[in-house]
Amino acid sequence: MKNIRLKISFFALVLLMISCSEDEVPMPVATATPASQIINSGESTSIALTSTISGTSFSWTAVQTGVSGASSGSGSTIVQALTITGTTSGNATYTITPTANGLVGNPITVVVTVNLLKTTYVSDVKPILTTSCTPCHMAGGSNPNKWDEYASAKSSISSILDRVKRDPGATGFMPRNGAKLSADKIAILEKWVADGLLEN
Repeated sequence: MKNIRLKISFFALVLLMISCSEDEVPMPVATATPASQIINSGESTSIALTSTISGTSFSWTAVQTGVSGASSGSGSTIVQALTITGTTSGNATYTITPTANGLVGNPITVVVTVNLLKTTYVSDVKPILTTSCTPCHMAGGSNPNKWDEYASAKSSISSILDRVKRDPGATGFMPRNGAKLSADKIAILEKWVADGLLEN
């Protein structure tokens, strides 16, 4: 009789364990799309957050290095405009935590890399050339090289850089009879080359 009671108790315990395991509420598992992102300075992140459980809520913290604009928050998307604060690329790391049915899931991280805007002819280079090389190298000017035209400036950039880096009074110094370009303007011309001589 005692053995029968023990067997019945054992089976009851097994059934109870099975019942409990079936009633366990699953942990939410978060997914971020994309899992990492690269944007240019001034652009916004676009990270969609989903979970294995419907109705999951998400909260996140943000740590930023060399950028501004990242902040903690909550919701199902992370849309924040990030801007470089220095002269090199930076990043923002978002740590996202899912919560569903009172249970907190494991956090995930998304790293957003923020690059400097690329230098372009129209936005950055043409204004320097137009101001510094007028009237000779502009339409109607005496020099046949017209640097208010993208193709001409692009093909002449090596010569332009060589001449604007010379000391005033040196043979071939440009702008002729003008002041030497500032270091930051020369740096813009050099960055244009490094960024691939983009027009726009």
